[in-house]
This record gives sequence, C-alpha cells and structure tokens, in this order.
Amino acid sequence: MKKIFKKKFLACGVGSIPFIDPKEATQFIHDHFRDDMVFWPQLTRRDFLENMYVQFSEGMPGVKIDNNNKTIIIDNQRDNFEEELESCLQHYLDGDLDYFSISRNYAEGFYAMLDFASKNKYDFFKGQVIGPISFGLSVKQKNQQAVIYNQDLYQAIVKALAMKAAWQVREIKKANPKTKIIIFIDEPYLVSVGSSFVSLSKEKIISDINELVQIIHQNDAWAGIHCCGNTDWSIILGTEIDILSFDAYNYLDNFLLYKKEIKNFLREEGIFAWGIIPTSDIVKKGIKKQELIDKVKQAVKKSEGLLLEEGIITPSCGTGTLDLESAKKIHVLACEVANDLSI
Repeated sequence: MKKIFKKKFLACGVGSIPFIDPKEATQFIHDHFRDDMVFWPQLTRRDFLENMYVQFSEGMPGVKIDNNNKTIIIDNQRDNFEEELESCLQHYLDGDLDYFSISRNYAEGFYAMLDFASKNKYDFFKGQVIGPISFGLSVKQKNQQAVIYNQDLYQAIVKALAMKAAWQVREIKKANPKTKIIIFIDEPYLVSVGSSFVSLSKEKIISDINELVQIIHQNDAWAGIHCCGNTDWSIILGTEIDILSFDAYNYLDNFLLYKKEIKNFLREEGIFAWGIIPTSDIVKKGIKKQELIDKVKQAVKKSEGLLLEEGIITPSCGTGTLDLESAKKIHVLACEVANDLSI
C-alpha cells in the first residue's frame, strides 16, 4: 500500500458530524476533502436511525427500534424470530447484497455523498460500518443479555455487517468506478476489552473482525478499524486490516508501547490514521496547528522514524455531539495539518 497517496498525508473525517441537512454536510466535505479522502457523514442529529448501532441494523433478525425512546434491542422472543434468523443467513449464503442495503432514511449522508461522487473525481472515498464486537456488546436481547452471547444470533449479525460493508463498496463503485474505497470498521467498545465486564478471547475478537475485513478485501476495497479510546493495540494490529485509525491526541504514548506490533504492521504495508485533532472542549479554548504538527513529529522521533512513511490525519473521534462550528473547525484543521506535514 505504500506510495499510493499523491502527498505524504491525506486528511479524512471519522464519520459523525453535527450537520442536519445532508446536502450541507456533503458540500462541506466536498469543499474541504475532495483533494484528500472524502467520507460519507453520519448525521446523528438528524434522526435516531443514523445512530451508529441503529444505522446498520436493517435486515438483522429480531431488530426492534423505538425512535421515541431512542433504543434498539433484538427481540429474540417474538414469534417469527427463527424465520427471520434463517432468512438473514440464507440471504448471506445467496450473496444477496440488496437484502443488506442501508435505506436512505437510515443514512441520508451516504446517498448525498454518492451524488457528489457521481459528479466529481475523487481519488479516495471512505465508508464505515459498526464493528461486530461493539454491536454485539452494546445491543441487548429482550432479556437484557448482550447479543454477542447468543452464538447463533451473533454469527448472523457478523455476517450481516460484512454484507453491509460489501453493499457500500458496490454502491460507491457504481457512483465513481475509479475511486479507491476504504471501509472502516468502527469498534469503540474495544476500549473495554480486558476489563471485568468483557470476557472475550483475543482470538475470537480477531476472527470476528477478520470476517468483515476479508469480505471487504474480496470486493476490492481496503479495510480499516477505528477505535477512539485506549485498548490492547496488539489485538487490532493482529487483524488483517490495512489501516488503523486511533486517537493519537490522547493515547499516543500508550500506542507507541506496541513497537513490535507496529513494526510488523508496517512491514505488511499498513497505514496509520492519526486522530491528532482533539474533539474535546480544548478546541473551543483554542489549539495551535503547530502544536499538533509537533506532536506527530515527536511521535515519529520516538518510534525511530517508523511512522512517517505515509498516513492519514483525522479528528480523534466523531464530532456528532459537538456544536457545528467546533466540528467544522476540527475538520478544517485536519486538512491544514495534513497539508503542512506533507511539505
């Protein structure tokens, strides 16, 4: 994957952004990221259906969404649950991507960005899907047990998420056949791995994530993972991903402790997406661009020069919960830092 960027660093967003109007959101992304890496925005303030867990739940067996109370559960006790489970698995076996499509009212930003992609030349287009570990641990069954502990149900969910990633790739290719597509697997819940609340083996986590990665690769796209907190980075670096997106502003020192795994990842031509632009209130107080550039350069020095081959600059996490002006500032800053690091 080395030497595929026109400049040393490209800027990109993580996903959520506090616009409500999809056309305004995608116009902003086009204006600022068209020469870097465009992405489709998750408009979490527009509708609960764009919540990162709800957004990818269509077609899963037993899904029950309460838009008024902002909840999602898997009702595995309803009468037709077994039929839904069987149907989901059969559509997976049939390779039926349309069954796993994401409807417009669940992802207005995706469809609006496809419209831009059909009319503009983009070198890179980033999509995203919720990761199986985070979905499995966050979404509960009717008995309040996390779905990851229902083996048959959870395996159907893993396969459904993989197909939703593949469906995105197909739709982006239709809109812009020449663009290089990256699908990021969002795994915020990996910060809990190793705690007393989560008892999952390293092997299971890697295997479940790789199931998505492999289908993304089979569809001629790159696969990335985004984790916006601190975690056991050896797990993520042990998967088959091409790009790792991490919170470099808050957790850089911890990340750099995994030198062996970082070297192995880079040896396989992996790329890092530096979440170096903070998404906390510090942005409102003011943060200097040079401070962020220096932070990256210091990390490169600590890593004995390993990390400056090529990379992506992003916010440290999604910005959907921030005020709009702060979110805009963060994304513009990402573009400026990427440009300055490329000089």
